[in-house]
Amino acid sequence: MMKLISGGAVVALAAVLCAPVQAQNTRSTHLSNPPAGADLLSEAGVVGALQTVDHNETEAAQAALARSKNEDVLAFARQMIVDHGEASRKLNDVGIQPVNSEVNRKLKENGKMTSRKLNRLEGPAFDRAYMAAMVDGHQTVLDKIDKKFIPSSKSGMLSSHLQERRPVIESHLEHARRIKASLGSK
Repeated sequence: MMKLISGGAVVALAAVLCAPVQAQNTRSTHLSNPPAGADLLSEAGVVGALQTVDHNETEAAQAALARSKNEDVLAFARQMIVDHGEASRKLNDVGIQPVNSEVNRKLKENGKMTSRKLNRLEGPAFDRAYMAAMVDGHQTVLDKIDKKFIPSSKSGMLSSHLQERRPVIESHLEHARRIKASLGSK
């Protein structure tokens, strides 16, 4: 799951400013009309999955801080630690005890696989793998938010948390894509 997140300040600002409007429009549709075939979770399952996402992102970011020398990657990793730490604290305020679910188990396994892969790499190879993981991970989480988490959310506090969190994750995804592109494929 360690598909983590992280160039230009103007583009990042535009993504952050525009994403809430786009996400709000998307959310209202998902809240009232779950996608066909949506595999709904309990709210406790959603909370458990979100905790795993925060843990995975923070763990991968810590690996980046230890292994990368690229300033863009390092700045992205620091931002992931801050943002996912804050998201985790806010999730605790929702007041729903987490439980494991199949989604959560898959997220945990993906996180472990990503950690194993990243721990074998150094330098530019690490940077490329970390940013690829950030792109993949953030896209996966956005898909889960839209198709599973929001449709499963019944309480106002969890719905609010997801609505607040979605545009941040979307901005992480765009940031990660820019850094990944700047690193090339060598």
